[in-house]
Amino acid sequence: MDEKNKFYEYEFKELLDERVKQKLMFDQLLLASPFAVVILDTDQKIVSINDNFTKLFQYTFSETEGKLIGNLVSSYESENQIDKNLEIIYQGQIVQQEVKRRRKDGKLVDVELVGYPVLYRETIIGVYIIYIDISHKLRDSLTGLYNRNYFIESVDKHIKNYAETDEMFSVIVIDIEGFKNINDTLGHIIGDRFLIEIKKRLNFVLDDSYIVSRIDGDEFAVLINNANRNLLLNLAELILNVLSKPYIISKTEIYLNFNVGISTFPKDGTNSENLIRFADAAMHQAKMKSNDRISFYINEISEKIEQKFFLANYLFSAISNNELSIKYQPIFNINDKKIVGAEALLRWDNAVLGQVPPERFIPVAEKTGLIISMGEWVLKEVCNQIKLWEDKGFDLIPISINISVKQLENINFAKAAIEIMNNKHIIPEFIEFEITESVSSGDITRIVKNIKELKRYGIKISMDDFGTGFSSLGQLDLFELDKLKIDKIFIDDFVQVYKRQNLVKSIIAMAKSLNLVTVAEGIETSEQLSHLRGLGCQLGQGFIFSKPLTVEEIEEFFKKDGK
Repeated sequence: MDEKNKFYEYEFKELLDERVKQKLMFDQLLLASPFAVVILDTDQKIVSINDNFTKLFQYTFSETEGKLIGNLVSSYESENQIDKNLEIIYQGQIVQQEVKRRRKDGKLVDVELVGYPVLYRETIIGVYIIYIDISHKLRDSLTGLYNRNYFIESVDKHIKNYAETDEMFSVIVIDIEGFKNINDTLGHIIGDRFLIEIKKRLNFVLDDSYIVSRIDGDEFAVLINNANRNLLLNLAELILNVLSKPYIISKTEIYLNFNVGISTFPKDGTNSENLIRFADAAMHQAKMKSNDRISFYINEISEKIEQKFFLANYLFSAISNNELSIKYQPIFNINDKKIVGAEALLRWDNAVLGQVPPERFIPVAEKTGLIISMGEWVLKEVCNQIKLWEDKGFDLIPISINISVKQLENINFAKAAIEIMNNKHIIPEFIEFEITESVSSGDITRIVKNIKELKRYGIKISMDDFGTGFSSLGQLDLFELDKLKIDKIFIDDFVQVYKRQNLVKSIIAMAKSLNLVTVAEGIETSEQLSHLRGLGCQLGQGFIFSKPLTVEEIEEFFKKDGK
């Protein structure tokens, strides 16, 4: 063999060795990859897969060799639909996108698809695709449902896809009413198992065509394509029917209510934030209804939300802006009409909103937690005023302050209140706290602990609005009450309505048997006053005596009464 042929033979062998080496390296890369990998020929048929492809999609190599990738691993219901990602790759571009792909068992799996064209001398001879399982990133760790971030991204994608069409999609938000009670009473382990059971029931009703998500601790959401109002209503009713059936967990039977709110694109909103927020608002509207647990979003709901938002916004700066004040409504002895006390009533006057009624801002303060700081402000102001009256030489009277459930549930409430009074040098007999029957629905253990601590200090406790709630006699004793205040609704027409007279008579008799003082609220006429005096009611409050007064006005009362 001449030198020239030897040279070509050597060069060819070197080239062959290099290609063998490259193939070996490529095969090693395929096998060793921690992700699912598939190699396709120019006809989208499978040439090779690795073990992780089998683990992820459940197909063996013998089941895939020579098969069209779209017939095996596809997110589409129909095998004939074209995978646009593959088209782009075969055109010579690299694709990286989060997609859904169907496994052998029919379940969809969330993957990040990374596709490369395989080139030889600038000609595409196949495609190399990597599938990275991203389910852990997109799903709630407890239930396995999609998480909030993924749900928001899905709504955003739907908005983008539907923007140029006449089609619509809807967001359903589902709330578990009273879920907190399960965690508080049965423990978080039972609570977690309860949530998992809800997930199973939702999966039973909703197939892969729906995106089902856990978007909050006790809230779930569903994304629904192309459903009209009737279909949405039927689906919501089906969901409620399935979820509302009793749950048996650790031999404990659990019954809870669920509420559903629905918003629709583009009618109700054109971005994910509004669509989810409005569905949530509709859900809260459903919660307020007594006979219907499904609510579609309407603009009026949004207006109420905005009003509460702006109210809360202004309320946050009410103390620092000196917008709060206190009026005092005198409490009189019914027999001699002498002033024996006064109730401190919080007022709010905002530069933009004007005078805001307590029935509007107190619930907002309770929901936002502002009631804690506002309550402290009221107590400090009342203590300061008592000291000023003492310095002016007035005979002091007890001042009643309304206390909310949220304040009493604060473990440090009694300690903080006593500290304020000590710092102001106020004797306990001049401060009384008024609670309402709603305390029965709060954390009884903490509430009773606070009340007992206040009682040991010497503060008297009144129950305001008595008769409008559901207190039992046992709870009246538990709260160690000193007074019962009979609600105005029983006084309004009790002169004309005989049954009301008997009811008020019974309350007064019961109070006497428990050694409690009775205070009738809302007395406006001499007839009401006469009847109450005859029934043995000791104290009264209402316009027949006085409206709520400024500090200067109540001081005039003190002077008249020789205080």
